[in-house]
Amino acid sequence: MKNQKSLTNKGFSLVELIIVVAIMAILIGVLAPQYLRYVEKSRLQKDNTAMGEIADVLKMTSADEALIKAMDGSITVTFNAAGEMQDPTVGTNGDAAKIKKELTDTLGDLSKVKLSSNTYKGSVVGGYDQVKIEATIDPATNVMTVQCKQWMETVSDTTVSTKVF
Repeated sequence: MKNQKSLTNKGFSLVELIIVVAIMAILIGVLAPQYLRYVEKSRLQKDNTAMGEIADVLKMTSADEALIKAMDGSITVTFNAAGEMQDPTVGTNGDAAKIKKELTDTLGDLSKVKLSSNTYKGSVVGGYDQVKIEATIDPATNVMTVQCKQWMETVSDTTVSTKVF
């Protein structure tokens, strides 16, 4: 004798499927913005860490007298609107190549140092059109000041001063 299928077992009804799809749409609508905020927050933390490392490298240059002479009073590291790090600029008579070599030796390939958060990338932050990290040495006091302008880790710009020699 052949097995007959029960006519009472028809599967899910259309109403049940619509209810499940509606519940899933509501969950996605609630959870997607939270996920996007989480992703942006992690990108911002990564960018803040990268800028902190660059600021630390600039502070480490104060230990090498040859690099202090190469910077001729100031170094500026700039990120463009796409988040790409530009070549460092130094004072009028400085040697940017030495500073770039120091950054490359410490951080690796500078073309891989990019800002990825929407907070820094592609928008004007705090009235500035670029993210800058500036280091200057006051010749009268021999104090190096490192400023991270547009750094969103704190409410205001971050400034660190270090006695050079």
